[in-house]
Amino acid sequence: MVTVRLPSELEMEIDRIASTEKKTRSDIIKDALREYLASHREQYSSYDAGEDLFGVVSSGDSDRSVTYKQRLRGKLREKHTH
Repeated sequence: MVTVRLPSELEMEIDRIASTEKKTRSDIIKDALREYLASHREQYSSYDAGEDLFGVVSSGDSDRSVTYKQRLRGKLREKHTH
């Protein structure tokens, strides 16, 4: 459970909407938070959240996932040309 202090003008606006829509203050605030969180989720994908971490954990190379086929071919050539 979370407690939030609201400015009186915001609280009055919530009360007005709650009365008009026959809802509780809590329902109005929960709906508003759900909407906010949904719009925030749409702006930032999982990829966006971790983009700076992909491909650079131990190697330091930021393009490892893009160049893996080239590196694999090179290693196979090295192995079979000796």
